[in-house]
Amino acid sequence: MPELKSKRARIVGTLALCVAAFVVGPPARADIADPFTYPPQLEPDVRFWIRVYTEVSTDQGLLHDDWFLGLVYEVLRFDASDSPRQRQHTVEQAKARYAALLRRFAAGDTANLTPHEHRILDAFGEKATPAEFRAAIDRIRFQLGQADRFHEGLIRAQTYEASISRVLAERGVPPQIGALPHVESSFNPAAYSRVGAAGLWQFMPGTARRYMRVDGIVDQRLDPYTATEAAANLMLYNYRLLGSWPLTVTAYNHGPGGLRRAQEDLGTSNIEVIVKRYQGATFGFASRNFYVAFLAALEVDRNAENFFGPLTHPPEAPSVVVTLPDYVPIDALAKAFKADLGALRVLNPALRPPIWNRTRFVPRGYEFRIPGSPQESDIAAAWARLQPADRYLVQRNDGAHRARRGETLAGIAAASGVTVNRLLAANGWSTTRELARGDLVRIPMPASRAEGAAPIATAAVAPPPPAAPTAAELPPARAALSAPAALSAPAAPSAPAAPSAPATPPALAPHTTPAPTVPALARVTPPKEPVSEREAESAALLPAASPSGNGDNTDYSVAADNTVVVQAGETLGHFADWSKVGSASLRALNKLHKSAMVTLGHKVKLDLSRVSAAQFEATRRDYHQKLQETFFATHRISGTENYVVKKGESLWIIAQQHADLPVWLVAEYNPDVDFGDVRPGTTVALPRVEAINRQ
Repeated sequence: MPELKSKRARIVGTLALCVAAFVVGPPARADIADPFTYPPQLEPDVRFWIRVYTEVSTDQGLLHDDWFLGLVYEVLRFDASDSPRQRQHTVEQAKARYAALLRRFAAGDTANLTPHEHRILDAFGEKATPAEFRAAIDRIRFQLGQADRFHEGLIRAQTYEASISRVLAERGVPPQIGALPHVESSFNPAAYSRVGAAGLWQFMPGTARRYMRVDGIVDQRLDPYTATEAAANLMLYNYRLLGSWPLTVTAYNHGPGGLRRAQEDLGTSNIEVIVKRYQGATFGFASRNFYVAFLAALEVDRNAENFFGPLTHPPEAPSVVVTLPDYVPIDALAKAFKADLGALRVLNPALRPPIWNRTRFVPRGYEFRIPGSPQESDIAAAWARLQPADRYLVQRNDGAHRARRGETLAGIAAASGVTVNRLLAANGWSTTRELARGDLVRIPMPASRAEGAAPIATAAVAPPPPAAPTAAELPPARAALSAPAALSAPAAPSAPAAPSAPATPPALAPHTTPAPTVPALARVTPPKEPVSEREAESAALLPAASPSGNGDNTDYSVAADNTVVVQAGETLGHFADWSKVGSASLRALNKLHKSAMVTLGHKVKLDLSRVSAAQFEATRRDYHQKLQETFFATHRISGTENYVVKKGESLWIIAQQHADLPVWLVAEYNPDVDFGDVRPGTTVALPRVEAINRQ
């Protein structure tokens, strides 16, 4: 085998086949109360990730078989000065060396092997065929180590453990879920992925907007406490759809829609069967390894000091939350609360750059965190120092607005929190000026409380008092908390009861286990890796969160017989438009009377003579995405409640009885309910929807 040409790279010729001895034994065979049990067949995969998390640092990596994770060809080590390109070159050279070795085995050339090469050959077993060796070439994968990052994450995690545990307990989510940020972000609340996931829990924007505010002013994905509440609610949603906590965890990466298809295709909820046999189009390495990586992270988290020794505890930095009654400049808040801007920025990571560069105000209703442990009297004194001139009735905008069709000066003035006369003066216009579509309107600063303007109500926050309040009228601190480096998450309405979770995870008795004899690789044919997963070597395990990038798990596909199932918000006219044919022809194709309507769950035959099935699906999905984006621009889901259907009620009636609850959202939360034939006494889940202020 050719030696590596890079002088900087040093390859440690250590072959680890199946498992090595660890400080503790195999991951917990949790007792009956633990929902995260798993079959022995997954143990080699779990132990592989334990090794990645505890033994191999980010200046090292494992060259391994991407299906049989127990087969580790070699440990690669890099010089700290190596560039990413040099590292990649080293990895490719190593892959080529082992590909050449496997081709030797396929050709029957097994003479004069080194002990290292013999162990690789033995891993395939005596009955290995040439085809098996050749197939293994395409499965050679590199995994960067994570031990140093995991250690750092364990230290950071201590800041958030109490808050995460409380939120999960309040919602009935198993406490073990609290270890998931180790896999997602190494407990770094500022983490961003290259595909746009952000924060401690690595939410994609589309999914996050269902539970949090995500825009150019506030991105609550970066607030570890708000994001934890959102993660708990998302977990409950996934569990309701899947009915299995191992699949719920897997769905956090792959999306529940894909896991439901896996259940249907394989006829099981067994996690081992699904990760080993499901061959969905996007169910690749990251998705099928997410659960075992989570189990490994949970094991290391439970026994952190056995793996890493004593951990350093960060100093406590207490803080409190105050809810803003108005829009306030950040400098005014810093002055009122006598707080350092740097400290405020650390405590309020969800506030985006426009807040800090003073082009926007901190929004009204925002739960603002301040450092220290002030008493109520201190909070009242701070509110008194906040001048009326620093309290605005609406958000500051970008200073200009392009007039749209139908808009008036009065309407723009009202939306901007200024009088018409002030708007005219700012633009140098006379009172006779008529607004035309496309006119650029300069927007002056909105009215402050010092100007005595009438309050402007918003959808999400109650109107503020009409005049500069006294200290007693201003909101007190929400809660005085003592938590390391930050504060506990605010309480939120609890979601419906989930299956009971153990109060504490089962204890593990530290012990050592010698490395077992290396077994031959199982005679199974791994599925071909999806193209989407065969990408550049990643610094972490997972390239993305849910592949869909949003929380919509509805099946918008066209069946092989060119039929679709009607979803909420769809009409026959939509299908005609999307397929570029007339409604009359669709009615004729489906033998529908001219006055007949298609209803939710009804199957419709399509005429795809003018567009392909893929084009139809893309247009259909885009329609629903825009529909949902519009809704979640002003609403969020805070939980769910159970509702028992009464006689004479339909899906539409139920949705109309609950304000701000669209039909499609009710259908999405109840995928197994036939709303075309819903019967009295049926229990359905209704999402609790809250209007939120996006200004």
